[in-house]
Amino acid sequence: MSNYAIHNATPETATDKQIEQAQKQIHTALPVRVVSFNPQNQTVTLAVQIQQILVKGENVNIPPLVDVPVSYPRGGGFAVTFPLKAGDEGLAVFSERCIDGWWQSGKASPPLDYRLHDLSDACFIPGICSLPNVVGNFFTDGLSMQTLDGSTFIRITNGTILIQGNIEHQGSQHTSGQISSDTDVVSAGISGKSHTHKGDSGGTTGKPQ
Repeated sequence: MSNYAIHNATPETATDKQIEQAQKQIHTALPVRVVSFNPQNQTVTLAVQIQQILVKGENVNIPPLVDVPVSYPRGGGFAVTFPLKAGDEGLAVFSERCIDGWWQSGKASPPLDYRLHDLSDACFIPGICSLPNVVGNFFTDGLSMQTLDGSTFIRITNGTILIQGNIEHQGSQHTSGQISSDTDVVSAGISGKSHTHKGDSGGTTGKPQ
């Protein structure tokens, strides 16, 4: 339960003890790990990676943060999404005021609680990581969208898009340039490199040259 007397205090009316207590309750941002992911609500349960130090010097874990909205890049009717797994790292950012009313309704609403910068009002930004978990073999020549092990990727450099991995396409395709292959092109199970046709006088034609 929040202490309304502290949160409603002004610099003119608050005592030094009230100010000190309020400052200890202010949270801004902390590194976290994913415990579980809810893809339907796009929320996570998070384990805070910085421990609290009690008055007597004892280190304790902060309780898990639950129902934390995930920040995915989105806008203009588009979104970039990816599943999250237990152990994924990132940053929890704590809102200045209670976000419960806005999060449930999607509309501007008054805060439902007087808490400030509280652990209950976190949002999760995935991707920020510790040194042991940095992306290996980092691609420095352009934009890379890839698996962490680098086995599959789409990389964009000046004038070139490079794709590594199998491609499955649905829908029609149009190109204004040339399509070429170093091996073969197969359409409806028929090889463009080795297919034959029936000849006018029986038999079959030779392979394309």
